[in-house]
Amino acid sequence: MKKLLFIISLLAIAGTATAQHMVVETTRQEDQVITLEDLKQITFDGTTVNIEQTDGTMSSTSMGDIERIYFSDLSSIADIKAQSGNFVEYLSYDEIAINSEAGSTVAIYNLTGMQMIIRRINAQGETISIAGLPQGIYIVKANEKTTKIIKR
Repeated sequence: MKKLLFIISLLAIAGTATAQHMVVETTRQEDQVITLEDLKQITFDGTTVNIEQTDGTMSSTSMGDIERIYFSDLSSIADIKAQSGNFVEYLSYDEIAINSEAGSTVAIYNLTGMQMIIRRINAQGETISIAGLPQGIYIVKANEKTTKIIKR
């Protein structure tokens, strides 16, 4: 019940926030980033949070799997610092390995600053699929490290 009240209070804050995205972090490391303008409605059916987007996409997550929900302005890469070392290794055209501390949050941005992927890694060298990204140049950020990658 406390978790439900916490989630409801976060959603109420979203109406007055200047954030552009809602991030749902889960214990399964399958974080979801939703642009607020694409968010149609959020419903609860006892133990599940249902998120419906304006394009009709619907996702459901068990409240027990939700670690936290927060709102953020992820449309800018202004907070990315100068390149601080190569911590990304290409495994293939569709997969990269991240050499950062376990528990690090890795974010991949396109050049307009839109966050394309966000994931927490459990071990150094964990792989991330970039198969869903279109060809282009991306900025990868983990902790205080940033670098660019090229998806071909």
